[in-house]
Formats: sequence, structure tokens, C-alpha cells
Amino acid sequence: MENIFKVLFGLLLLSMLAFPGAAAPVTNGLVASYNGNITGNVLLDESGNYNDGYLKNAVQGTLLSTGADYVSFSGSNSQANILNNASTNITSEISVEFIGSINEFSSYGAIVSKYSDENGTGWYLSCRSDPSLQKIVFGMFDTNGVLHHCRSDIYLEAGQVYDIVVTYDGNIVHVYVNGVDSSADESPVWAVPMSGNNYNTSIAYAENGLNYLNCSMLAFRLYDRALTLSEVQQNHQNDKWKYVPDISSEIIDLKKKAYGDGGLPRYMGSHAMSQSVSGVSVVDSNLSSLGSVSMPYYQDNGGAETDYNLLNSSISGVKWKNYYAPGSSALLSFFGDNRTRLENLSLLNNSLHLSNSVTYTEDTLVTKEAVPVIGNAFQFYGDGLNTISENAVQGYTVQAYTDNGEIQNDCIFNSSGNPIYNYYQNRTAGTTRNNSVDLLLSSPQLTPMPCPSGYLGSLSFAIHADAQDPDSLKTMMYGTNDIIEPEDSTQGYIGHELMCTWSAFAASSGGAGVGFDNVSFKATLDDMYAHGFEIVPHNVIGWAGEGNPTRDTTGYYLPWYASNYTSRNWIDHGLNGGNRNTGLKSLGLDKDSSQYYIGDLLREHEVQYAWAYQDQYGSPERGLSTSRIQSLGLPYDIVWTNTNFTWDDGTPMYEWTSTWAPDKTALNYFNNTALQNMIDSYGVCFWHDYTAYNGEAFEDYYYYKDNHTINEAYDNLLLNMSEQKKAGRLWNPTVSQYIDYWRAACNVECKCTGQDTYTLINHNSETVSGYAMRVTGSYSVKLDGNDLDTKMNGNDTVFWMNLSPGTHLLTIVRA
Repeated sequence: MENIFKVLFGLLLLSMLAFPGAAAPVTNGLVASYNGNITGNVLLDESGNYNDGYLKNAVQGTLLSTGADYVSFSGSNSQANILNNASTNITSEISVEFIGSINEFSSYGAIVSKYSDENGTGWYLSCRSDPSLQKIVFGMFDTNGVLHHCRSDIYLEAGQVYDIVVTYDGNIVHVYVNGVDSSADESPVWAVPMSGNNYNTSIAYAENGLNYLNCSMLAFRLYDRALTLSEVQQNHQNDKWKYVPDISSEIIDLKKKAYGDGGLPRYMGSHAMSQSVSGVSVVDSNLSSLGSVSMPYYQDNGGAETDYNLLNSSISGVKWKNYYAPGSSALLSFFGDNRTRLENLSLLNNSLHLSNSVTYTEDTLVTKEAVPVIGNAFQFYGDGLNTISENAVQGYTVQAYTDNGEIQNDCIFNSSGNPIYNYYQNRTAGTTRNNSVDLLLSSPQLTPMPCPSGYLGSLSFAIHADAQDPDSLKTMMYGTNDIIEPEDSTQGYIGHELMCTWSAFAASSGGAGVGFDNVSFKATLDDMYAHGFEIVPHNVIGWAGEGNPTRDTTGYYLPWYASNYTSRNWIDHGLNGGNRNTGLKSLGLDKDSSQYYIGDLLREHEVQYAWAYQDQYGSPERGLSTSRIQSLGLPYDIVWTNTNFTWDDGTPMYEWTSTWAPDKTALNYFNNTALQNMIDSYGVCFWHDYTAYNGEAFEDYYYYKDNHTINEAYDNLLLNMSEQKKAGRLWNPTVSQYIDYWRAACNVECKCTGQDTYTLINHNSETVSGYAMRVTGSYSVKLDGNDLDTKMNGNDTVFWMNLSPGTHLLTIVRA
């Protein structure tokens, strides 16, 4: 090494004699500046303005003659992008400097551009392909949409390095090559203002009338003023000096590459990961933390939270000290009570991806399984999707759960009628649970929306059948019970084109409620079904008490729901007194010992979903939201499966909880302001209510009993919901429709695979219609190269797509 330094010293001393007194590059008016060094797929802005350049399909190269780094663009889908902002959207004076080679001339090959011929805006620096016209062309649109262009008057050779500078001072344009003014037409006078646009500034990128360019970039500078001839020559002289560097700076850089200078060596890139007993951490080039994956933990029923024990670990990749560069991977294995755990971590240029699995070696009652991830992370896909996010002292912490019984618990009633809450899952020996997490390092975080197709919030009515009659049902559907032509209604649920999950009894039960056997009542149910309502059992009869209904009663009436309304959902009824009957949260799923078991009957008639016999009580503060906690994306505490409740073949039963306001308080809690707040904050509500109840508990609250007309206050609330629905803000599915979407969306995986580039994997066998996501900031979004529909909600861009099965490429560009 000592001899190497002596040789370098001698060569660099000669270079100092050959190029004495070089000045630094001009910085006055500098907007963005890059050398040819790639740092983690990014060109770091040396101007101090943080206008970094983001690369796609570009590779690093080095000139053998001088050791200068350059960026190579292939001429096909290879580019660098500087995101549009106020500083890069230059509309007055401008200077553009590109130092490098054009390796293959192409017609209007884009050297640098911020341009659209379709919109008639912006500017470009390009080349020509004709052998007789291998020259530089600068073009720009003025504010009237008129295109001006100026061509250099010298021929360029392919593969030769040139220092190309264009300046425009609002009056005269100059094109300089290697410090010499080579403008054709003796520097044309345009004397017009330059138009701006919201496109990115791109290098070698084909868009809007230009073509990709095969070129190599050693340096690039963008100024918001016109450089003088002496300043152009100063930059050119400095750049010649740069390719044969001075001894002090180059030896320091050589030492940094070999040993580092308190941060990562340059060859390691912009970030790295390290592994310790507690987990894996990611640091930036200054060794400051970007995030971490901590020690996983678990909790069994009746036990305490316990950290796993690390069994083995391995990590591979480009290494410096205890740090590993992007492209590295780590495998960690752990063990705990009755379980083993594997974590696979891959460090990419823009993210740390974690895939982990837990396998149970014995039957286990599991309350919690999780791994904490600190940083800008989100769990998109996996068993349960039970991610809880919260603010932590050291940053943003995500608990990536594969089990969380505290959220997804179940309640049944014991033989004395007291509730038993099961805060655990039954995991049998051999069961494996999986999930995946992406920790974003530079690209924006994408979040799945809780509802599809650009809707911001979702409201599903879950109306219970208690004490309904033909008059009360008609009143709530059409606004009055004496409706002549139902299709002419402008009030009530149907009048306002709203849909509901509406439970009804099959058989009339006196004061408990009318059933299908009432012709007038059944006629209204049929019209509701035709309008898209979901008609479901509330058990099957109104008189649900001790020993009633029996299995035989349920078996007799259940086919009525399947044949009349293809019901897929179930709402328990009459269990709050601890009654023992066919209720699912009573004895309806007790296969081994109960005479009331009906799991096989429900499975036979394709019932998939059931109310969990749980409510979250509304309040002025909570408003409409059913979710108990602030969740990102899909609400994992509204729909779940729990192994304490499965169908007879062992497959999971999906359960859902709802929101309930105590009697005669709903119009206080569930008002238009609460609805607006829920929509704006991406809320989801399953509204448990009794709006057609004909007893004293709701006397004249939802409708007036003396003339059977709907209460104006409630009808105005329905009207507002209808208007929000028509405006594309509020989704109004049935409960089953919501769960259908929730299940499909849970099977979509998202990985960050490049700068502002993501891979979406639809693990479903069918297309997810309207699959929706959001990102903070204003962006345009493409799926597989095709533009997606977007809308803004505050600072968020919401976008959606019909996502077919398989793998897709998603890209976002800041607008």
C-alpha cells in the first residue's frame, strides 16, 4: 500500500504541474449538481438544495485513463429523474451543463429535458442522428406555446467526452462546447419568456416527443441564471482538472474508500445493515439509524410477554466492519415455548424487506406473536394482517403480528350464562403463520385503503330484526308506509339509494317481530333484496330464549334464507341473558357435546360470516368509527378469524364487530359532522341498529308511529350519506360485500423494489376490483405502464385499480 501511495503521489504531482491554479465550479444560481458517482441508485445533489437524481436501469462506470466515475445510460428505459419542484421549474434565465459522451446518436435523443411537445411547455437539450447533423440542439417553448430551437455549429464524435453548456438570459441563447461558443446563427435572439411545467427534469429519458439516449454522464449542473463566458470556461477548466485530481483530495478519497472516515465507505453506498443479538438495524452513510427489526416476542394464554431466543444467524454481502451493503441478506432463526421462528431479511436499494414465519411444535394457546419494526414500515400481507402502529420515543414503531388475541378475541357464554372472553388462538402442532413487512428507506410509504375504487370511508348498516312489522319496515324503506309506487320514493333507505345488511325472522313471533310468513312483510323484503340489500337471519325466530330455537327449528327455517335471499351472513339474537340455544356465541358451534350445534347446517347453506356479538359503543369523540384503535389501511379489528370458532371442517369463520349507540342517542353520535370526519379519516363503520323497531324503546325516534312517516332528522342523515355516496366519497356496501373486499385486499402484497417503484402481487385467484391505496403527497401513478385514476384527500393521493392475479409493476411520480 505504501508503494501505491508513492506512485499516486508522483503521478498527481505531475498533474498539478500540468494544470495549475484551477478554480472551483461556479455556485451562484446553482439549483442541482451531480458528479458521476451513484450512491444507492441515487445521484446525490452537491448543490445543497437536496434535488437528488433518482436512477432507473443506470449503471456505474469508471474512466480507466483518469479514474473519474460516470453514469452509463443504455438508451432503452434507462434514465435519471429530478423531481419537479419550485426550484427546478425554471421559467426565466437558465444554464444547463452536461459533461459526458453521446455513445450512440439518435434522432432527438434526450440529453436533458423538462419538456412536453403535447402541452407545448418546457425545454430540452438533445442531439441529432443524421451523420451530417451530429450536433447539439437546445429547444424551448415560450409562454405563448411557440417552440424555439438553436443548434451548435460543430460536429460531435460518438464516445468522445464533451463539456456542453447552454445558457439563456431571457434574450439571447448560447451553446458552448468545451468552453467555446459554438452557437449556430450567431447566437439567436429570442427575447421571450420560457414556459414552465410540472414534469420532472430528466437525463437520457424518452418522453413527450423525445427519445431515449445511449450516453455517459460525468457531471451535470443546472442553474437558474445565465452563466457568462468566463464562468462557462471556469467550469470547463475545473472539470478538466477534476478528471486528473489533486493529490490531497484524491488520497483522502482513496483512504475513505479503503477505511471510511467515520461513516460508510463510498463503495458501500448510501446505507447498510448490521445484525446483533437483538435483531437487525439499518444505518445511513453517516451511521445514523434509519430503522430496525427488533427481537421478536410472544405471549401465550395466561402468560407474560417473552422474548424469543436467538438460535442461529447468518448474513452475507459486501461487508465493511459489521455493516453490509445493499444487496445483502440475513437469515435469523429463533426458538421459544412450543415454537420456532425464521426471519429472512433482504436489504435493497430503497427498502429492507422482512419475511418471517412462526411454526408451532406443539398445540399452543397463543395470545400474541409479533416483531417490532422501527421506521417507516408497514405490513401489507400475511396471516391476520394484525399490524398496530403507534408513535414511539425512537421513531415510528410497527408491531408486525401474526397473532393478537387482545384484538381478535371471542366471547361465548358458559353454562350459567356468564361471558367468557377467549384472548387467544388455538394453534395446533405443525401450524405455520407468515407475514411480510417493508421498511422504506427513501421511497414514499404506500398504504392500502380500507375501501375500494377511490372511496375514502365505508358505512354498512347492520340492522337487527327485533320488533319489526310491515308498516315500520315500509316506512324505513320508502319514508312512509302508504307508498303506492315504491320506485317513486325519495325518502328512506331505498328512496336515497342506500343498501343495508338487514336481518329478518323467518317466522312471526308475536311482539318479537314479523317474519317471512307475513305476505306484506315478505313483499317489502323482496323489494329490498332486488335493490341490493343483504337479507340475513337474526337467529331464525324472534322468541330466542333458553332452549329455543332448537337445532330442528333452525334446520327447518335456514333453507328459507338460502332459497329466497342467498344469505351468507348471520346475526345472533337473544343471548344477552345467557340463554342456551343455537346462537353461535352460545352453543351453536359446540360440535362435541351440544344438541344445539348448527355449524354443519350453516356450512351446508354457505353462510360465511357472522356477527361476533360485540359492539364498540359510539361517543361524540369516536363518532361512527367501528375500529377500536387507529389502524393504517385495512381495519384488522373489525373483521377477523379466531380458531375458537370454526366450521365443522375446521376452516375459519369470519367474524365482524359493529358500532352501537345506546337507545335514542344515535342521532347525537351519528350525525353529519361525525360522518364527514369518518370519511375524511378513512373510517369504517358497521352500524348496529334497530331502525324499524315498533316498540316504546324507539318511540318516534327513527319514524313517527301515528302516521308512519320517517323522522326528518334521520332522513336528512340518510340523504347526506346518499350524497356522499354519489360523490364517490362514501362506500355503502353490505357487510358481506365489505368483508369480501377485505379478504381479497388482505391477499395483496406490496414490496418497494426501486426508487418510487413497487411490486404488487395479487395472491388471489381472481381480480381484485377497485383495489385502492394512498400515498402522502401529490403523485401520478402507473400500473404496468398505464395511468391509474387518482384523487386528492388533503395531502394524500388516493389511487385504485382492477388488480388481476399475479405480479405487477407500480410506479409513482411526484406531480
